[in-house]
Amino acid sequence: MSSSPGRILVVDDNEALRENLAEALQLEGFDVAVAPDGVKALARLDAEPGFAAVLLDLMMPGMDGREVLAQIRANPRLASIRVVLSSGYTGARARAGLAADAFLTKPFGVRELLAALRQAGIRGDGA
Repeated sequence: MSSSPGRILVVDDNEALRENLAEALQLEGFDVAVAPDGVKALARLDAEPGFAAVLLDLMMPGMDGREVLAQIRANPRLASIRVVLSSGYTGARARAGLAADAFLTKPFGVRELLAALRQAGIRGDGA
């Protein structure tokens, strides 16, 4: 595994949470970009190669996290990107059938976020 930090795309429809997550990840040494929804996330992934991971909210209006994840996995250029899903839903049904590398239950703290990224094989400068 490389010692350089991974580039992460944070996708969440909640602007305050999206910005807080981006700031926390930057403080941990990650190169972070953000997207407010699934459509913009996929466009950014397509236009800007080099993302190591996507922190993806499961429940978003329009294109939800399930559909974004399915499109990432179906695209050979994006299929190797690690995906950490986040959701306020705690039941096993929320996770059923999802090809995510890790899953975070909201609310979560920075420690849980970093642990999920490590589980997915992504480390920042401080790891």
